[in-house]
Amino acid sequence: MKYWDEIDGTNILCPYCNERHVIKYGRRGGNQLFYCNDCKKKFIKKPLKNKTYSPKVITGAISHYNLGYTLEDAAKLVNRQFKVNVSKSSLHSWIKEFAEICTYRKLRAKVVKKYGEKIICEHSFKHSGLTYNFTYHLPKVEILCSQYPSLINYLTDMYKRCPSDVFREGERCSQLLFDVRIKKDGFYNQACKLAELALTACTTNTQRHGIVERFMLINDSSTIACEIPVWFWEKNLGSSVCGHIDILQMRRGNIYVLDFKPMAEKVNEEKVASQLYQYALGLSFRTSIPLKMIRCAWFDESVYYEFNPMNAKLKIIR
Repeated sequence: MKYWDEIDGTNILCPYCNERHVIKYGRRGGNQLFYCNDCKKKFIKKPLKNKTYSPKVITGAISHYNLGYTLEDAAKLVNRQFKVNVSKSSLHSWIKEFAEICTYRKLRAKVVKKYGEKIICEHSFKHSGLTYNFTYHLPKVEILCSQYPSLINYLTDMYKRCPSDVFREGERCSQLLFDVRIKKDGFYNQACKLAELALTACTTNTQRHGIVERFMLINDSSTIACEIPVWFWEKNLGSSVCGHIDILQMRRGNIYVLDFKPMAEKVNEEKVASQLYQYALGLSFRTSIPLKMIRCAWFDESVYYEFNPMNAKLKIIR
């Protein structure tokens, strides 16, 4: 028997017997259900359970702190926002409790010293009748992407000026289907943990994408940008193909193109793989970064699926 923690490197403990022989066991009410092979009980693992303050208060306070505010100022901001009375010591305890998930702590001191509170660059675009909030984390981009100056230039250029006419006239990645045959790896990783914590602050399904993206941008050490516009010319169509990458990460020298997909296990794999492959092509085309340096993945709070676009076998079927 292979257990969840052995496969994926997680530290899931059974809340009843405190053992680790835990496996995934379907879903209940949108939440991941687990089963313990020792005590034979099922349970749902929820962060921020039985806390004095709401998840919105806790995740909001941590985010304020990681935006560069002092403990005192971050507590004041969240108290004003939610009409509560969080102390500096409470905020400090939350930062310690979620330090393994909110890994930005590794960079925070260095960033605050150099950048202060001016770390998030944001610009909203109206493309095809939809609003996209393109954001990037200036310090992380400069620190993590030093080996890819063309990526730094691309992100800063998009912040200043994005050619909106391309997005009015081109084919959308979500509507154009490539027959992409992939070999994917599925596991539970840091992106899942961040999404799980961020989603505790959601009250409606429509909030999920925005909350997960912003939480990862502020509190994760590898997420550098969200809702990044990309496009490329497809000669077989005689037109441009365009889209917006949900989340961009830099890890171990590779660039990761991520798409947050609720119920990731049940999405149309053909469609999501096609969309991610086109995002990778667009980013490679715009930055001249070889496709071999890019990885594609979709995920939710329970599972993360990754593939190498260089290994994809494809043809256009629309």
